[in-house]
Amino acid sequence: MSILKKFSLVLFCLWLSTLLVCHAEQNRPGGRLFRYRITSRGFGVGELKTVISPMQHPGGRAVRFESDLAINANLLLFKVASRSRDDAVISEHGTLSYRRHGQDNGRSLTVDAALEGGVFRFKVNDNGVARVVAIPRSSYDFTSMDCPETTMQREGDIMEVRLLDLEHARVVTRKFHWIKSEELDVGGKRLRCRVVDFSDLNNSCRRWVTNDERGVIIVRQDGKGKGKNYSLRMVSLEDGPG
Repeated sequence: MSILKKFSLVLFCLWLSTLLVCHAEQNRPGGRLFRYRITSRGFGVGELKTVISPMQHPGGRAVRFESDLAINANLLLFKVASRSRDDAVISEHGTLSYRRHGQDNGRSLTVDAALEGGVFRFKVNDNGVARVVAIPRSSYDFTSMDCPETTMQREGDIMEVRLLDLEHARVVTRKFHWIKSEELDVGGKRLRCRVVDFSDLNNSCRRWVTNDERGVIIVRQDGKGKGKNYSLRMVSLEDGPG
């Protein structure tokens, strides 16, 4: 699995977009800007910038998720030059649409998907190979835009869900284990986080997640696989007027 595919998991799961973010943001005119630093084996290899902002859509209130990822790693064990942009619209009832365009070491991937009539319909172009996928809403519990682990009740809990992987256009089984709680420092502010391990067919990660009055926040995420370990950590959070 490429390092870009691993980071796509972070892009999709930075907030509990279906419920907590929508409810937290719907009465506020301003959005939020998150900046992250990405390291691998102790070296800085890239950055992630994500903006989430309230919007209106025909069905009511929603939030728009926009994320830009840039990775340029030239290390002994691997070399990666990748860029991607993700754009999604999420209502309080779930993910409504998703678009992605990425370049990974010269290979391109474009995904254009929307929920229509109870079916998530995908148009995927993977380095020139096109395909169409249709997945009924009844076949999954969450999408990869969600953070299901925030529904867990106590440390030690274990949970398994059907998750629609929006990048790969397929449903996977994801397992979660709330390991412990601990505090992390972000810009001089101490944030108390849940530490949760999770895994599925494509990912194996540990995540530090917290929430405030405006929604759920991924503070840190570490992933590993095939020798390409990484760590993503928040370096700043900026709130718009609200």
